[in-house]
Amino acid sequence: MNGLFIPFHFTPGAKGIYLRALTGADELSVGTINTASVLSLLRLLSQNGNNGEEIDTGSIVTADRDRVIAQLYRSLYGAKIASTLECDGCGQKFDFDFSLDDLLAHFHPGQVLIPDDGMYEPEPGIRFRLPTGEDELAVQGLDGAIAENMLLERCLAVGEPETNGKNIQLKMAELAPVLSQEIQAVCPECNRVQQVLFDMQSFFMLRLTGERRNLLEEVHLIASHYHWSHREILELPRSERKSYAALITGN
Repeated sequence: MNGLFIPFHFTPGAKGIYLRALTGADELSVGTINTASVLSLLRLLSQNGNNGEEIDTGSIVTADRDRVIAQLYRSLYGAKIASTLECDGCGQKFDFDFSLDDLLAHFHPGQVLIPDDGMYEPEPGIRFRLPTGEDELAVQGLDGAIAENMLLERCLAVGEPETNGKNIQLKMAELAPVLSQEIQAVCPECNRVQQVLFDMQSFFMLRLTGERRNLLEEVHLIASHYHWSHREILELPRSERKSYAALITGN
């Protein structure tokens, strides 16, 4: 990945975001898998590519951020999403995979006209905007129901959360579906059909943080062979670092 431009479909006032190549320093900066860490990582990757301007990653609509993460995942790992599940029927573990391209195609945004102020009015008496990372951070750590209500209150300009809440949430999901969806999986041992929750952000961050040991091994290998400094190696684009490590090991 040398550079990646990802267009926005739902964020008002911005065409998209340009992400530079991921480096080891970027990978090491990720400490957790929460939204704050995701926004921080995207901020790092966008600093030098958007006409010298820093993108306010917290203002990106959540549905757009999911698609940014999906394209970043695809550029690093390919389109295949694979995991090992435990059947909730027979208890046996089985492999489960699907195509990220298929998921993106299924939830491809329609021709939605983004209002200049980001406010949607689906019917008289209801006016709202779509949630962003800033909204998520504002309710982070709160109980599920409380967080849901507060998030709705932050996005709702006209209307009553108590009476219109469910309809507004459905309309938001219709306008800008997020990539956090239940996907059907079938156990090959007992043929039990079960629903698996896939969350794009969590899946990507778990995979990235799960590679920390591999990253340190690659840094050690390159430093031992070429005698480059720790900083020089961490500033290499991820793809180059892996290529150097493969050349040394002959893989």
